[in-house]
Amino acid sequence: MKRAARILALPAVTTVAIYLPFRAEWRHYRQDVPGGHTRTVAPGRPAVFQRIRWTLVSYGPAVLKPGDLPPDGIDAPARPGETLVLVTLKAEPLTKNPADSNIDFALRDRAGNRWTAREWHTVIYYGTHEPAYVMGLVPSRAAGSIELVMRHRHQDLSPALGGPELVFLHRPSA
Repeated sequence: MKRAARILALPAVTTVAIYLPFRAEWRHYRQDVPGGHTRTVAPGRPAVFQRIRWTLVSYGPAVLKPGDLPPDGIDAPARPGETLVLVTLKAEPLTKNPADSNIDFALRDRAGNRWTAREWHTVIYYGTHEPAYVMGLVPSRAAGSIELVMRHRHQDLSPALGGPELVFLHRPSA
């Protein structure tokens, strides 16, 4: 009987022993990075993320002018079958200090493959309604069906872990 009680108590004691030293860090993490959930947004519909109202304007191939470069971390197409994709958004900050620097951007296809994307020639200021641009390099086969994914970026975490996720759906070409 005592042996059975010890065996049943062992998981509870182990759980408490692991939880106690880390509870302050866990509380701090949960305050900075809210629990994960995904919201999907239809094309043309606005959604608020990081204190900015975003509206998807368009997806399309990026056309670089002579001397223009993709954003840091995104390469120019080097092989056949690669396409630079440009996502145009309308960004309306809702506060004087928008949190656009705390966003990780990605492009994904319907199969769930993801590619890194970055802001390009975009500065978001309160009171302006300038377009925001996000660019990424994807395989050409996926360029017609990509979706933009925005995730919360925690300053100590890269890539982002947890937190809300906003997905702008792709409007199929007719």
